[in-house]
Amino acid sequence: MAQHALAYCEATNPTVQATALNLAAGQLRELAHYTTTQVLPPERALIQRIISEWEKLVAEEQGALGARAVQGMSQAELRAAEFAPRQSTIWERPLQPFDNPYVVGDPVYPPLFVGRKDIFDQITHVWGAKENPDSIILFGHRRMGKSSILRNLAEYAPPGHLLAYLDMGGETSFVESTADLLLTLADKLYAVTRAAHPEATLPAPDAADYEQANRAQRAFNQLGAHIATAIAPHTLILALDEFEAIEQAVEAGKIGPEIFQFLRTKSQERWLTLVFGGLHTLDEMSRDYQQPFFGSYSNIHVSYLGQQEAERLITNPSPTFKLNYEREAVAEIIAQTGGQPYLVQLVCRDALDHLNREMLDEGLDRLAKINTADVAWATSDELFQRGAIYFDGVWRQTTSDDQRQLLRVMAQRPEPWTVGELLPLVGLAEEPLQQALRWGERHDVLRKVGDGDGATWGFFVPLFRRWVATRKR
Repeated sequence: MAQHALAYCEATNPTVQATALNLAAGQLRELAHYTTTQVLPPERALIQRIISEWEKLVAEEQGALGARAVQGMSQAELRAAEFAPRQSTIWERPLQPFDNPYVVGDPVYPPLFVGRKDIFDQITHVWGAKENPDSIILFGHRRMGKSSILRNLAEYAPPGHLLAYLDMGGETSFVESTADLLLTLADKLYAVTRAAHPEATLPAPDAADYEQANRAQRAFNQLGAHIATAIAPHTLILALDEFEAIEQAVEAGKIGPEIFQFLRTKSQERWLTLVFGGLHTLDEMSRDYQQPFFGSYSNIHVSYLGQQEAERLITNPSPTFKLNYEREAVAEIIAQTGGQPYLVQLVCRDALDHLNREMLDEGLDRLAKINTADVAWATSDELFQRGAIYFDGVWRQTTSDDQRQLLRVMAQRPEPWTVGELLPLVGLAEEPLQQALRWGERHDVLRKVGDGDGATWGFFVPLFRRWVATRKR
């Protein structure tokens, strides 16, 4: 029994932890039966007291483990409420490679979508606050998981509501006018509504009605009226990902700036809720008094994973995952990535590949447990090539030489910096330096600790600091 208790304490994967607790509870029951039938007083009473205390401890841990599992379940899983038991086997050496469930780069769907309960709690609060809820802006820097959140909104929407998802980064590549964009939106809304309500009277969008902006607007409004009737009393949620692509198309003159006012008007209709995903510029635009979005949307910041969510993503990325981590390895992954979800997935994927290769391809005699050596291999400088899409993407968010020079200087050491230390090195006066620091903080690149003269600044993600330090000028 003590062996199973030790296995529970050392395990990081919830499935393995549950198995260890169940085995311990089973042995306690067997021992209790043996004591009642085979042990004589007064030893019987003493052993029964010891068993009772152990049973309380095991039951408490089982309850806490179950509570953590429920806390991490999606709304759809909670509604299903089946709580099917999962079984696994604890072993040291595998007979075949461990499946690698970590998803790097692509949007993630259930059951592999883990965490972000805080974001979904904010979304459901906005949707439940009033009868005609505000539309939502999800903003944050690249590879924070915004696309995965948008694609999983249906899991958290009230029953009966529909979800239409569009990646505007891809769609606007083929859009040449405002009318083109409205036709693209109309086609998507029609397809989603038709699939859910095949019996509804719903005219398909006709391209001839979308050749000019004014005619396209009328046609879209007419389609909206039909959709509202078909889905009443429910709502259609239109999730527009990479929304900055529309801003870029407006700046390029392909789409008229009136599209923003049009979308705001649509978001105030009862049948439609808009959710935009994009970079920090989308948040800044919505706060600009000159923009029609001001005051019409609830802005939700998508930032780094918290400690518990990062641990869950690492140790329990799928319901069938049974591999354990050394606790020091989990801590090292979180420390190196800062809880950045893309990097967490990337490091975990590569660490697991390293373990599989050493155990099965190289035949090394080692435990089937991801350790700090696996993490060290996964976070070596070769990671910068495998994760180039993230590192290059964050670097491209810089908009001035001042910002880039600041990051280069700060990357020279892992310890945080004071403003006084930075001033003689960055070649900037104090006010431009403060502006660059505020930019870094607002865009989740830099972290400020403390206030006043004692405030320090450092990188949110140590791996990004290392990338900047090794980057060629």
